[in-house]
Formats: sequence, C-alpha cells, structure tokens
Amino acid sequence: MRKIYCWRLVFITIPLLFNSAQGQSDHFAYAVTAVNKGGGEWIALRKLDTRTGNFGNILLNVRDNNQNYTEFAINKSPASKIISTPVNSANNNAAAQPALNNGVAAIAYDRKTNRLYYTPMSVDQLRYLDLNTMQANTDLDQYFSKAARYDPKFAGPISRMVIAPDDFGYTITNDGNHLIRFNTYGSPVLKDLGDLVDDPLNKEMTIHSPCSNSGGDVIADDAGNLILVTGSNHVYKVEIATRITTYLATISGLPAKFTTSGVVVNEDGKILVSSSLYADAYYTVDPENWTALAAPATHEIYGSADLANSNILHSRSAENSNLFITKSMDRLTKFRVYPNPVMDDRFNIQFNDLTPGTYTIQLANVFGKKVIDQKILVSGATQTEIMQIPKFTAQGFYYVYILDANSKVVGTQKLVVERW
Repeated sequence: MRKIYCWRLVFITIPLLFNSAQGQSDHFAYAVTAVNKGGGEWIALRKLDTRTGNFGNILLNVRDNNQNYTEFAINKSPASKIISTPVNSANNNAAAQPALNNGVAAIAYDRKTNRLYYTPMSVDQLRYLDLNTMQANTDLDQYFSKAARYDPKFAGPISRMVIAPDDFGYTITNDGNHLIRFNTYGSPVLKDLGDLVDDPLNKEMTIHSPCSNSGGDVIADDAGNLILVTGSNHVYKVEIATRITTYLATISGLPAKFTTSGVVVNEDGKILVSSSLYADAYYTVDPENWTALAAPATHEIYGSADLANSNILHSRSAENSNLFITKSMDRLTKFRVYPNPVMDDRFNIQFNDLTPGTYTIQLANVFGKKVIDQKILVSGATQTEIMQIPKFTAQGFYYVYILDANSKVVGTQKLVVERW
C-alpha cells in the first residue's frame, strides 16, 4: 500500500511465478505503478525490461471517476477495449465493485496460460486478466477471507501472490496464519493449507509478527519453497509441504526509506525488489548474501506496488526436493511419486532403471507411523505401481520410503495427502 503502519499493517506486494517448460528466463516483469511519476495510486499496469530498467507504456489503467473505478486498456493495439465488469463484493452488504477497483495489491503471472492473476486491495476476490485479449475474468466466486476464515479488516488485504513450479498459485496472509493455494488449471478453487510454523531458530524473528512481517512479496524456488520478502525487508523461506518457515536474513544495502513491495527473479537469477514508497531506484539482491545494489534504470522510474514474471529462484538444494516433479528432476532419482499433492486415495510410484529385486514401499507420517508397508517385485527398466491410501489416513504431510531386500533405504520422497 502507500503507508507503513503497525497494527493493520498493509504493504503493496508483488508476486513471482514459475519457470517455463523450456527453461527460458523472462527479461521483463509486469509492474503495478502510479499513472504519473511520483503518484500514490496503484492503478497502472506496465511492462518493465529488467535488463535495462525501461518501462513500457501503460497496458491497463484504473481511472478514478467519483470513486467509480473502471478498468480499461489504453494502448492502441487491436486488443484494446473497455473492460468494465462490475462484480459483487465478498460482503453482501457492500456495493458492487468494478474489475480492478481502487488499486491492486497482488499480481502473479502464469506463463502457461498468459494470465495475470490479481486481487484488488478492497475486494479479496481472486481474479485474472487474459493478456491475449486484455479481458478480465471477475466472475470467480473465490474469496480469500471465505476460504481462510479471516477478517481482512484486521489481517489486511491480500498483498503477496506467486505461481510456483507445481502450477499452483500461493498467497500468505499478513499475519502468517494462512497459507492459501489456488489451482491455475480448470476453475480456480482456493484452499487454506494452514498457518505457517516458525522454525525454532527464528526466536524473536517469528513470522507471526504483523508489525514487522506484513506486506512485501513472495517468489518461488525450484526446491519446493516460497521465499517471502516482507515490507520490512526480512527474508523467510517457507517449505510448502510442511509450512515450516525459516528466517534467512534482512536485506542489507537498501536505503533507510526503502520498504519492499514487489519481488521477482531477473534473467541473471538475482532478485529484483521494488518499493511503493521509494521511487529513486529498484534494487538487485544477491540471494547468496542478501545484499542489495541499485539496478539499471532510465531517467524515468516508477515506484511499484507489485511485480510479476515467470522466473523462479534456483537453489542448491533442488536435487533434494521432491515436491515439484519435473523432467530434469526425474533424471536425478530412481523413482518418482505422482500426483503430488494427491487429492484422492491413490498415488503412483514410477521406478526407473532400479536394480531388479524385492523392495518395500512404506508411507509414514511425520511422526514415523506407517500407513503403508508393502513389498513389491521390481523387474528393472520402467515400472509403475499404484498405491492405495487407507481411507482413515488423515490429510497432511507424509514420507514415501523405498527399502531394498536388506531393509536399507534407497530413496525417500515427500508426499502431501489432501482431502477435498
């Protein structure tokens, strides 16, 4: 947002998104800015060249007309057209709200569908903009406060959003009490995964401090984590499967007045941060040491409330993560588990060139209690086994273990079991 204040602390945020199947990096970011340099209304959607710092023309604008905000494209392309679709607020007593309303606090770019998911600041409804046609879909009956049962008046608006490599979108409420997920395939549905869990080493840097950890933005890495940069420039790693949240650092090298609002990964694998309150420069952050340097820029810089592209942060521990299954990761393991998360009572285990013999498949919860303990015969090459999860199995986080004939663990993967 425009001001930082404790207790109902609200920052304008931004998302980062998932890598393309071809592994190509985006050289741009979508940015939510003011219409004019130095303005404080976050209603203009622009495209930023992350290599040069050049801003393009406004792609979409929200015009203030006696508090009746209307969303419309103003470029001269054939796709330009008026977009003004009133929608009902989550509050049945509130008046109908137009498509983007009075500003945007969270955007996330889905490269597969070329959609920009967003949530207005005063309406906590999930929506998306089709960038091919510049048409806004405001008919999704999905409200974050309903999904998570929280009061936006106290927790603040949805201000951080990202689409991860698992093709799900994620947001974290300002109080850290709700990690919310939505699917980008089919009709989007919001699901509250629960509250973030502090790593014991966090101590006073608890994620549940709304005064210091509100706002900012969240990006995704290739190891099953979200990286949250708060408005106060604190950095946390959130493991999606367990929701365990670890304080990593506070970004150094930023001006005293700089409060993070938008975060993306640039084409060099560094983190680009913007601020809605500081418009003199954007900063590039090295994730190895969390130090910031001024990013390349032209003479015209816009403060940004949100940033979004489809790049992900590459981590050294990616080979140890099994939450996101990709072709490159398949080559690193002798077996893979899918789908993950599993939404019904069955999942598959595919064996790849495992030495022929008798193996044991075990499924255990985080406390080590076995849910499945089954022997199988592996003949070599590629072989797929369908595993049936007992109906009494609770929703949650589990480990899949593969043991050889000598009861030695030859592989472990994480599995998230969900009940829709």
